[in-house]
Amino acid sequence: MTIDTSKIEKQVRIFHDSDSTGHDTAHIFRVLDTAKKIAFHYPCCDIDLVICAALLHDIADHKLIKEDEKTSVLEKMRHWIKNAGADDSFAEKVLFICQNISFSSRKTNAPLPLEGQIVQDADRIDAIGAIGIARAFAYGGAKGRCIYSKGSTDDTVSHFYDKLLKIKDLINTPEGKELAQNRHDFMLSFLDELYRECDV
Repeated sequence: MTIDTSKIEKQVRIFHDSDSTGHDTAHIFRVLDTAKKIAFHYPCCDIDLVICAALLHDIADHKLIKEDEKTSVLEKMRHWIKNAGADDSFAEKVLFICQNISFSSRKTNAPLPLEGQIVQDADRIDAIGAIGIARAFAYGGAKGRCIYSKGSTDDTVSHFYDKLLKIKDLINTPEGKELAQNRHDFMLSFLDELYRECDV
């Protein structure tokens, strides 16, 4: 089975190009690049599955679509995958990964195969570090949240404690853990400086 991932890339670019929440095309391709780097250490993994899941992982994300759109969006994704040359079994594997990597549903997600763990690590790594900080404030701005308000639980800085600072302990692979630790440490330094500048 030969899969022409360029066909999927074309659809992904159309879907994500106008995003202003940090889930844009650049995010998708950073996740793809990181996933490939991690996958390099696992010759046994299906690299096509990693690539397709990385490209499509945010298409049906609840932050980007309405709940009543999910079924039709998943069908659209299935069509894109099959149009790229994949069979039904492969398409289902991609959709399974995409529906079970979210941080917010981590307590109910089904166990992921190695390929899914790799994509999940890559996605989570892109949520932390310098780019993760930039994405957090982009998302907060898009949702009308303030940067920081002492005592608030709905500002962007609160998001660091709700999610970002927890990520390093949720990484699956040793390679991902190393990347995550460096980025985690950077976020702690950033928060220290932020509080100093805010005279907290």
